[in-house]
Amino acid sequence: MTNSERINIGLIGSGNMASAMVQGWVRADPSAAQTIHLTDHGSGRAAALAEIAGGAHVHASNRELVGAVDVVLLCVKPIDIEDVLREISDIVEPTHVVASVAAGVQTATMENLLDDGVPVLRFMPNVPVKVNAGTLVFARGRATNDKVEPTLELFRALGTTVELQERLFDAATALSGSGPAFFGLVVEAFEDAAIVSGLSAAVGRELAVTTMSGTAQMLTVEDLSCSDLRRMVTSPGGTAAAGLAQMERAGVRGAIIDTVVAARDRARELG
Repeated sequence: MTNSERINIGLIGSGNMASAMVQGWVRADPSAAQTIHLTDHGSGRAAALAEIAGGAHVHASNRELVGAVDVVLLCVKPIDIEDVLREISDIVEPTHVVASVAAGVQTATMENLLDDGVPVLRFMPNVPVKVNAGTLVFARGRATNDKVEPTLELFRALGTTVELQERLFDAATALSGSGPAFFGLVVEAFEDAAIVSGLSAAVGRELAVTTMSGTAQMLTVEDLSCSDLRRMVTSPGGTAAAGLAQMERAGVRGAIIDTVVAARDRARELG
């Protein structure tokens, strides 16, 4: 997006996910800070985040922020969405875009609190947006305008965007939203295994992290299925075969499936 096409985005709420997204945008383009506007609920986080971002704008109120931006991004807790929208709904115009990263809050819920014709987008990002390697599931509301596509382009700078029906958001939340925590646990286990096997902690971490990253790139660049990649690595009677057999005996596959299903069920409860 060129400077003339840039849109101003205002984040209501400056917590962890807001911070990750802002840092991702500025990492992709340091000059983006001038188009980012922030508020908080008196915590001081907006000012701290603006400093990290290198010059983002901090506003004294949510209503002041709305008057300065094209996109209003709700980064508050789900329980606070209704109160925030009631506070600003009379000054949100159909020329705005309202987006949200609040878990479990559907586009229809937000549309019911806004005037007809205001475009609404729902996002479910994960924390790697901070380094522009996030996965962002999104859904569109009923209305649209000429700022919706530039808004989506802005979020594409944070990683991979996947449009999904809202009924599938709970499953996506479990897989990609919570996924970094699950992968983190697996990598941590590999680090521990490296130490048990005689490697140093530093070497174990480097081998585990780069192997995970390389595997992901291989699957993506070569468009391989996981089973094809596994067969490439596994020779008869070799080390991979022995390790995979132990993983199957230990029920690792089933444990991972159960983990994601449990997270999906919890997402449904929270929604």
